[in-house]
Amino acid sequence: MKVSILQENLAKGLNTINRFITTKAQLPILNNVLIKTDQGRLKLSATNLETGINFWLGAKVEEEGEICVPAKNLTEYITSLPAGKVDLEMKESLLKINSGSYQAQFLTSPSVEFPVIPTLEKKAEINLSFKDLSVAVAQVAFAASQDEGRPVLTGVLLKVKKQSLFLVATDGYRLSVKEIKDLKEIEKIGQTEELLIPARALMEVGKIMSNSENESTLGLTITPKNNQIIFSTSEVEIISRLIEGKFPDFEKIIPEKRKTKIIIDTESLLQAVRTTSIFAREAANIIKVEVSDSKMEISANNPQMGENKIKLEVKTEGEGGKIAFNSRYLLDFLSSVKTDLVSLEIGDALNPGVFSPANDSSYLHVIMPIRVQE
Repeated sequence: MKVSILQENLAKGLNTINRFITTKAQLPILNNVLIKTDQGRLKLSATNLETGINFWLGAKVEEEGEICVPAKNLTEYITSLPAGKVDLEMKESLLKINSGSYQAQFLTSPSVEFPVIPTLEKKAEINLSFKDLSVAVAQVAFAASQDEGRPVLTGVLLKVKKQSLFLVATDGYRLSVKEIKDLKEIEKIGQTEELLIPARALMEVGKIMSNSENESTLGLTITPKNNQIIFSTSEVEIISRLIEGKFPDFEKIIPEKRKTKIIIDTESLLQAVRTTSIFAREAANIIKVEVSDSKMEISANNPQMGENKIKLEVKTEGEGGKIAFNSRYLLDFLSSVKTDLVSLEIGDALNPGVFSPANDSSYLHVIMPIRVQE
């Protein structure tokens, strides 16, 4: 292999693929990046066996080849080089690097030891607006569970319904549902109407694709064996395994009867919850909400610290009521909303609260209440 490439491009590619390399890999080869020439471009690949990535970079290829190199050390070295041309040349078991007055060589491993990472052999099955998907992921993925003991709850459900794609996540205490509407291609996804994708993988898709220049759409393809999904643009493919198991019937979690509806300024509510959470921190993060006569009172009580009360002007429909929530869940939801107003619908103190951006029926967030003694 003999390749010339710009330092800034190679550094960008290596920093990106390093997100898919675990420091606790059971197989030493997984600490490596696979460097390969591919039809006039340089291809970087990495995997942690749950997710993987193929990243293509523009380069001048003089000789074809492929090799595995320790990813962390190579990335640190390339990142430290000055901007300009970098020459890569494989000599026996060494990768030689020349960049102006800088010279180095890295010990390598045979590429045959590296796990096979799927790649697209044809165009993506469907194409989604990257903006729509990135917004949906930001509004849903945070609600997935971190507990590996219940694998299905660590994933985000992709559910096809007519010409809409629903993204759903829950950890048992909260539930996020986002609908992406009017997707004429969505039925091409095939016979599989539900897919369960690790939330961590989806969040990586959002972070990496946001750095892709001149990309407005994101391809989505299910591998022939239906056990992996590939997200793709012209320069990157992110591959994730699918989680096996049955996702809870999320529609049953959403309460049908909600006797009170509150419309409130998002920023005011966020600031109030953030302030009150200081007092709730040592009291199981419990924040109390009381609604009556166009007023919302948010309070927390800490026996070792004191108490805090904030009253906000709100628009109400219904008879009002009292309910308590985990402040962390409220902050996560409010941080995901980009609208000026949000709505909260409640029944009684033991029924979930239903949150959504005002005038936007495509996003719904449900938070289970906390039982408190008066």
